[in-house]
Amino acid sequence: MRPRPWSVLLWVLLLSTAATARETRQGTVLVAGHPEGAPPVLYVAARVSTLVDFEGLLEPRVALTPELGERLAVLSVGARSLVVVPVRDLARGERVLLPVTGRTEAGEPHALTLALVTREDEVDVQVQVSLGGDEPRALEVAAEGGAGTVAGMLLASHEPGASPGPSLVMPGEGLMRTQAGEVEGRLESVLRMDRGRLFVTVTVRITKRLLRPWRLGRARVEAGCWKERTRANVALPIVVTSAISGPRVQRHTLAARLPEGAGCLSLTLEEDGPRTLHFQDWRFPP
Repeated sequence: MRPRPWSVLLWVLLLSTAATARETRQGTVLVAGHPEGAPPVLYVAARVSTLVDFEGLLEPRVALTPELGERLAVLSVGARSLVVVPVRDLARGERVLLPVTGRTEAGEPHALTLALVTREDEVDVQVQVSLGGDEPRALEVAAEGGAGTVAGMLLASHEPGASPGPSLVMPGEGLMRTQAGEVEGRLESVLRMDRGRLFVTVTVRITKRLLRPWRLGRARVEAGCWKERTRANVALPIVVTSAISGPRVQRHTLAARLPEGAGCLSLTLEEDGPRTLHFQDWRFPP
């Protein structure tokens, strides 16, 4: 992820975050661009400033209607960022759609929509929005340093009959499993490279036919298990590359840079709904 301009940091400091009993989240990636048109969901709260960074979208702007202008403030800060500040919490079950316009790095106009909701347990204070591709089989985000290319190779290595790379941690039964209703998640492989570069591949499998499909809407990777017991988990900036292998199987590779001293990883993959997949404290082999 690109370095954030000082103007963005200044706005975050000036917009004081109100005291809240909710757990504050930063570093979550919102996956936009689903062919079905489902907007990514942003967790907001009254008088809490949420910084939204866009990858691949320049000069994001929001034209607030008079009704929306009475309920929230939206500020453009830097070339790729917005700050969203609701005046008050949204009602339980309410969803406010926030249209965002801008231009791609190629200069073409682009529009997307964010869905704002208020949760009782958590609020986003910083997120990154990744723009998905137009093809349903390849929701892909380009990355600096060839991360997107490596992620694509890793996704291909998990196709039936493919051979894993020589430095890939990839047991036949996977590294860790988790379940959320009829949705099964399996941590398939972890690739560590030089300079802390890390690629984590997860398979999401639907165990039975669902009336409503599972779609990745929010992704989060945290480094933890530090040698110092007092240090909390740290959310990592990530790049998401995805592939769909039929109606019931999808794979996602999360690219990040691992801080020195981290002994394990925690992953959270969320849909726009209750079926959230948690992988808690997977420890790196010695």
